[in-house]
Amino acid sequence: MSATVTAPLPRLPDLPPDILHRLARAMPIWAITSEHPGVRLSMVRALLSRTPPDPALAHVAAGTLLWAWQEDPLHPEVTAALLHLDAAMPFLPRPVRELAMALAPRLVAPPDPDLWQAVAASGDAGLIRTYLDKATTDPRHGLFRLWKAFGGLVDTCDPGRVVRVLAGSPVRDFPPLLERLCAEAAFFTEPPDKALRRLERLRRDLWGHFADALAAALLAREDDAARAARLLAPVRQAMPWHVNLTLVLHDLALGPRPTTPAATEPIGPTDAAVLLYTWNKAALIAETLETLATTRLGSSPVIVLDNGSTDDTPEVLRQAASRFPPGAFRIVTLPVNVGAPGARNWLLSLPEVASRSYAAFVDDDARPPENWLPMLLDAARDNPDAGAVGCAVADIPAPHRLQSADYHLLPPQTGQSLLEEVPERIFVMDTCSGRLDFGLHRYRRPALSVSGCCHLVSLAAVRAAGPFDIRFTPTQFDDLERDMRSWLAGYPAVYEGRLVVRHVQTSSLARAKTKAQMAHVAGNKLKLEGALAHADIGKLVAENHAVLWRDLSQKAEALETLRA
Repeated sequence: MSATVTAPLPRLPDLPPDILHRLARAMPIWAITSEHPGVRLSMVRALLSRTPPDPALAHVAAGTLLWAWQEDPLHPEVTAALLHLDAAMPFLPRPVRELAMALAPRLVAPPDPDLWQAVAASGDAGLIRTYLDKATTDPRHGLFRLWKAFGGLVDTCDPGRVVRVLAGSPVRDFPPLLERLCAEAAFFTEPPDKALRRLERLRRDLWGHFADALAAALLAREDDAARAARLLAPVRQAMPWHVNLTLVLHDLALGPRPTTPAATEPIGPTDAAVLLYTWNKAALIAETLETLATTRLGSSPVIVLDNGSTDDTPEVLRQAASRFPPGAFRIVTLPVNVGAPGARNWLLSLPEVASRSYAAFVDDDARPPENWLPMLLDAARDNPDAGAVGCAVADIPAPHRLQSADYHLLPPQTGQSLLEEVPERIFVMDTCSGRLDFGLHRYRRPALSVSGCCHLVSLAAVRAAGPFDIRFTPTQFDDLERDMRSWLAGYPAVYEGRLVVRHVQTSSLARAKTKAQMAHVAGNKLKLEGALAHADIGKLVAENHAVLWRDLSQKAEALETLRA
């Protein structure tokens, strides 16, 4: 992002009440998320470059930059942009300005700015340890190197080591920053009570809103929605334009419903069938079925399709049957691997599945929590036209980085095509993949698409829009393409982000490393481009954004009514 500001802009003491409507007109994609770092900076740049300048939107840009810095105070570009904007439109509290000004010259990139990425990609534990212990102590570039590697340091889940590395780095020259980074690490690595005490100390300093947002996320994880809402309300009041804060606070304060097991409706005999398919992952499917058997399935049958496995999968499945009630577990065996779309369609065609309202697909390496199926069904009952209901997906190892949340479309002109000869029109916003989880994706709302790792598919939507497209065999974009067809048929998806399912592997898209794998992804992306008419893609983009703005505006109005 360029930090240049085109003209001096006055500071506004208060935002106009129609700020969301102004944002909707100025930047339709704003309603997707306020938490994607790169897109957030691009949106700030666009707001500041408007001619003539709009003081209200400039205020939003300033607040967005300040929040981005609170979340990532070592980010060189954010720090520079914050100071440039403050020079033209003074808005920073003095302690923030002084710290940012002191940090900026210490965040200059070294000659090898991507060294940490190479070290982390090596997987060499000794090399990673050496980098964290040594490279971050560099007096000149240590802050930049720490910025690059801080997430990796948190990934160690060793709070003592985090403190030692921070204390040995140039961060020690900035006590408020040291306290801030220690508190973030505690959020991910310490027990909730200890992390809350760290955050309580932090909120007295210049990080108050950030500290309260993290404390609210901790309380929400502990099922204390009322206290979490009280902490988050002032944060959202200060940033009423922040999409994720609005959505999360709305669901904490006003529903949809509590997520405790006792609050959900019982699972009826025709509600859902639980479906899995697997190929040569005997150890993974064994653990998944062991986990699944401990969850609340009601009378839902569990059906596993063995997609032509040649390992120990058949024996693992036979042994797993004893974990489920008599008659509740069935194995379907195919002689060859027909791919993910074919396996799903095979399962959908079974009479005991077709007679139910929903098919609940679970990946063979997913680890759903005890209440996963009631939560998905609860969201489906509240949204009877939903074609699919999905959830947040996270890594299994702590600190449980996010793999996916809800997916939405960007305008066709915002993306870059894989091949110049084949202009692409479908660009999906990945809002959180690989990021540390600050709890700001815990909301329910409509979505263009949801992760196929663990999701409900409406059988009514399948009958209206058709099943999964086998042209995407063995896998990649088959979930997205079906969700898009489902939307066009009147069955949009719903994301229930308060449900988090942990996943052993990342998506096949993220795992594509070899030329053959990347070529397969590129080929399926081109198939996706050809699967939908140009007019339908434009319709999806326009309707996706309109639905998000309607949902956001209604929830913002509900929160204002509650506050009044």
